[in-house]
Amino acid sequence: MAHKKAAWSAKNLRDSQPKFRGVKIFGWQIAKAWNIIVRQCGNKYEAWKNVYVSNDFSIHANVDGVVRFSKTNKVRFDGRKYLKTVVNVDPCDITPKVKAPKAPKAKKEVAAKATKPVVKAAEKVEKKVEKKVEKVEKKAPAKRPAEKKVEKKVAEKKATEKKPAAKKAPTAKKAPAKKVAKK
Repeated sequence: MAHKKAAWSAKNLRDSQPKFRGVKIFGWQIAKAWNIIVRQCGNKYEAWKNVYVSNDFSIHANVDGVVRFSKTNKVRFDGRKYLKTVVNVDPCDITPKVKAPKAPKAKKEVAAKATKPVVKAAEKVEKKVEKKVEKVEKKAPAKRPAEKKVEKKVAEKKATEKKPAAKKAPTAKKAPAKKVAKK
């Protein structure tokens, strides 16, 4: 047997691709259905309510909701107890709800401070809607030259048409004032 490696061989040229394991969605964060909550090797975290385990031990959300991690007591086959971390998803509606702020009935500083975040959120939503409307208006097809000419002619006709003046009631004419000659 040789005591030295051959000149063309090397020891440390082998490496595997990274697996990117760990917790992807932490406690009290929102998870959509089918999102990966934990990627793990083995069974460090256990799936409980509204989650399922895939064949590579990844834990996925089964419904839309809030992720919750907790500890629970488990019993081994020989009767010893140990703590196990479990993953739940509490189902909830995750669609954003933005309500318009109500007008305060009385002038109170506390009420004004409480409505400021809601007002800011409503303003942001209104700005986004306005931007989308502007984009849609920009994308609208341009008018043809013939249509522009017709619109100009119609506008000119409206401008040149005179509206009939309302008749005024006849007024009594005053006699002209006589001039007085200065001496």
